[in-house]
Amino acid sequence: MDKKNRNLSVAEYFLIIQKEYLIAEFRKKIYFSKNDKIYYQRVMDGKKNKINDIAKRNRLDSIFNNSEKMEEMRAELFDKLGKPKFEMSPTDIENYYASGNEFSFRGDIWILDQIKEDGTLTLYSAKLQQYEDAKKENVCRIL
Repeated sequence: MDKKNRNLSVAEYFLIIQKEYLIAEFRKKIYFSKNDKIYYQRVMDGKKNKINDIAKRNRLDSIFNNSEKMEEMRAELFDKLGKPKFEMSPTDIENYYASGNEFSFRGDIWILDQIKEDGTLTLYSAKLQQYEDAKKENVCRIL
């Protein structure tokens, strides 16, 4: 989605830039570095301005003026648990699954303790005061 293509129609560009905005928002939430957060906020601001400009000029609904459009775009990019459907970069994955992050697992809040060599996550529940192993597909990062 980050590939630049000058042959896009305004309608195609409008759809892509809205998705790019939501991906930048996701990255702003998962990255720890202050500089990364500032960078993604700047990206979001630029995309929001462009989305609002195109929407205004063409009298279009966007993710900012229509909650149904927002939900529709989110459903394309994230599953029902809020996990990304798009391919995350290695740095995205590293930040998403960093030790100490909070995850939803079995309806409770668990903290990621470690990732084992086989990709299994070891989670800790302060509420239950116990460790539990879980597969990545069974947990969702709390953002």
